[in-house]
Amino acid sequence: MKGPTADPGAPPLGSDEELRQRLSLVAETDAVRGVLFNAVLEVARNQGGDAAAQRCLEAGGEKKFLDFFSYPSSKYLEVLYTAARLRSSGQEDFEKALRHLGQQAAENFLLSAAGRTLLVLVQKDPHRLINTLPWAIQVGISGVQVSVRRTGPWSGILTVHRDFSPRPFVEGGILATFVAASVKGVKIRSWPTGPSTNEYEISWQ
Repeated sequence: MKGPTADPGAPPLGSDEELRQRLSLVAETDAVRGVLFNAVLEVARNQGGDAAAQRCLEAGGEKKFLDFFSYPSSKYLEVLYTAARLRSSGQEDFEKALRHLGQQAAENFLLSAAGRTLLVLVQKDPHRLINTLPWAIQVGISGVQVSVRRTGPWSGILTVHRDFSPRPFVEGGILATFVAASVKGVKIRSWPTGPSTNEYEISWQ
């Protein structure tokens, strides 16, 4: 299940205008852990070699990112969009690239101490996992406000305020997390509810 990725009246996903608009929503205090930067760099390197990874580093204005340090969210967007553009040849491919990058970022996070703790805590229980997602997101990304409401025995909605990330990227990360927790039949769709607020509906079997 996949929801709309383009907001009505919004510039095309992946365009310079869309990126500028997204960057305008980011506060100076918003930050992202280096482990998520490095996940994006790993995908770029696997796809295009060291030259692609270097272009992403240059976009972020750093020589390297340390996993447990935090860096400005604006730099993360620049790195993420550079990596997605290197992988894509148009708007549709850009969306696919974002989903892949989101999956890889989540997989890398789950290999970290915090990620391993998350998987131990949820014990393959989707109800525990969806309730723990706000903590997991806020470990990696500061400045966001996340809440969960259950909509049924096999579904719930994650609401993210001050959400600067492209929705396909977040969808990919959520999907990878549920797959890593051995949850079956996961489906995700999302929609905007405000300039920087998105909702992600998650269901499973």
